[in-house]
Amino acid sequence: MQRGILVAVEGIDGAGKTTQSKALVRLLRKNGYDAIYTSEPTSVGVGKLLRRPGLGKVPPALEALLFAADRMEHVRRVIEPGLRKGYVIVSDRYVHSSIAYQGAMLGDAEWVRTVNRFAPKPDVAFLLDVEPRLALSRIRRPRSRFERLELLEAVRKIYLEMAGAGELILLDGTKPPGQVTEELLARLRPFLPSPKSNCTQKLGP
Repeated sequence: MQRGILVAVEGIDGAGKTTQSKALVRLLRKNGYDAIYTSEPTSVGVGKLLRRPGLGKVPPALEALLFAADRMEHVRRVIEPGLRKGYVIVSDRYVHSSIAYQGAMLGDAEWVRTVNRFAPKPDVAFLLDVEPRLALSRIRRPRSRFERLELLEAVRKIYLEMAGAGELILLDGTKPPGQVTEELLARLRPFLPSPKSNCTQKLGP
């Protein structure tokens, strides 16, 4: 069986990651791919703990380790089994989120990278780039501990450095959502395996 691929969609809070990740999965399924949406932190175990508002009192280094522990379980339960089955796995946040966020909070992105060496590298990772003030203006729900202008500016800087190093494919997250989805698909196409169904439709919206 052909191994699947892992696609990571990254960006600061308010960049549109969830919207685009889900839209991409819908489009892939429409075109004959076994595609699944997943996200980090997860909603079980350590991931559930990480979603609690009161966790902001945890030291940044410990928080980075908790995110890594959640990712390890995510890889074991979802990512590796899905890849073995040939799925296209679209992850709303992955390793680069920890490097950017916990790296910014700790001031040591390389330490965070080292902690996450166990995680399989994504076959392709996208960065939806949005200026922090615009990103914050998009957030309608109560803001989390990560959604502060000064932190998002530092996080964006690390993300852009990783994009400059070729780790992330940079996309303009300020464009209309449908256009962003089309660009995601166009950049993803070279990495895609053959679709599992007999769908003859040209891959597209």
